[in-house]
Amino acid sequence: MIATILKSSSTFSAVRYNERKVEHGVAELVAIRNFGYLQDAPEMRGITSLRNYLMDYSARNDRTRMTQFHAAISCKGDEYSKEELIDIAWNYLDKMGYNNDGQPMLMYFHHDTGNNHLHIVTSRISPDGKKIADSMENIRSLKAIESIMSIDQKHQNSEMMKLAKSYHFESVSQFMTVFETSGYEAYIQDKDIYIKRGGQVQDSIAVKDVEKLCRKNGEEEKKRIRQLRAILKKYRDQSSSREELEAILKKKFGISLKFLGKEFTPYGYMVVDNATKSVFKGSDILGVKELLQFQSREEKLQKVDFFIEDKLRENPLATTFDLNRDLHRFYGCYIKHGSIIMGKDKEELASYLVQKIKYNDKVAWVQGFSPINDQQVRLLSKMFNVSAEHLHIEENSNNIQSTINTLNSVLESGQTDSSNESIFDRLNDEGIWTYRFEDKLFCVNPSKREVFDLEASGIDMRKFRSANSADIETSEHRHNVAQSKTRPISNEIGSSDRINYNPDANQNSYGEVDDERAMIRRS
Repeated sequence: MIATILKSSSTFSAVRYNERKVEHGVAELVAIRNFGYLQDAPEMRGITSLRNYLMDYSARNDRTRMTQFHAAISCKGDEYSKEELIDIAWNYLDKMGYNNDGQPMLMYFHHDTGNNHLHIVTSRISPDGKKIADSMENIRSLKAIESIMSIDQKHQNSEMMKLAKSYHFESVSQFMTVFETSGYEAYIQDKDIYIKRGGQVQDSIAVKDVEKLCRKNGEEEKKRIRQLRAILKKYRDQSSSREELEAILKKKFGISLKFLGKEFTPYGYMVVDNATKSVFKGSDILGVKELLQFQSREEKLQKVDFFIEDKLRENPLATTFDLNRDLHRFYGCYIKHGSIIMGKDKEELASYLVQKIKYNDKVAWVQGFSPINDQQVRLLSKMFNVSAEHLHIEENSNNIQSTINTLNSVLESGQTDSSNESIFDRLNDEGIWTYRFEDKLFCVNPSKREVFDLEASGIDMRKFRSANSADIETSEHRHNVAQSKTRPISNEIGSSDRINYNPDANQNSYGEVDDERAMIRRS
């Protein structure tokens, strides 16, 4: 474990350095303390606001120019996890005199190198305005880390031995694997197992004592093996490499894999299932060759295309939400803005699939108007340019009382208002459209997805007539519905199909359906 005090600054340049790392996806802000209004407003945080806050805070001492304290704490490889490094960092700050009440503090965990490390940014000025002691700070820093590691390591070693003994394992080697997947080395010498970390032996236990703890797999373990086989297969098919698979399993399930033999040609592996505190022989779950049969991204993305086509054949009106539910389950990806998102990769869908899915999303949106008779179905079909065959009558309509109240209010005000603005313009301003269709006057409220016959709903039609001439002007002229022609819709799916749907048509009526609300996100 190493603590390095980095270059100081009067403008807190370390904030820019670390925030840039965050923007590039190779670091994350893991702690922020005593930052006033920025503390609970992440949307207001940025390089400038964070730097300005630290500079304003440091201005309480006008004699110290280089007010930035920037340190990095790092370990070998992944000997220590992010959480462990954070705990060590707070202890370190306490010993160095920086962990004061009211002291602004930023911590960033970096994962852009092979060694886990954490950066600390704070001010050299304490909350009382005095400069925090910095004499011989490099020597004090070294002693602080040595002190922390001495105390912390003994406690960790004791806890780790207790934890390893609590696991279910069938052999001594499986017991050792618990340590090896937790940042330790384990080896047998003479009749003892030695546990090593940081180049030093930390603990030991007699082999015979471990052998007494070994026990065969029972029914519970066999049941878990079947579950693990399904998990490994599923996430192998969602991964492109061994490293990616290991990362997913550890993050989602707390499962660690220990491969045996050469790095690129292992002869076997073990599975440490931390969720059930069990260790299994990999071959009991899935052969190592079968486990490492990864598909390329291109192969998986090609399969996704075929999968989507199959789903659209099964359900020709499948929406983005329907497809994403299955895509996430089977491939760990999702559709967004006409592309397949798989991890950090993005692949455009075939245009005919994009148009088909957009059309289906549109049908689902229009169905949300809950038409209660064939006439309403035909009206919605014409208004939004979808096939009437793809809409169905609902038993119960949406609650239209709020819109009726607004209608009556506008009609009442129209009787007393002397302005030249028509009733229909007033209604349109309220987001309510009126359409004459098949000798009836309908009201459509797109924001609430409501459609109803004005006269059948008890609206006094005389108020419309008194507001205009007998030839009632309706919103259909404003929204160009009467002039549009319903285009034929193809609902068959094949590699050469093109859906006859113009996504830009009737934008005022339909707009863009926010299908992102249905997105199934990566874990």
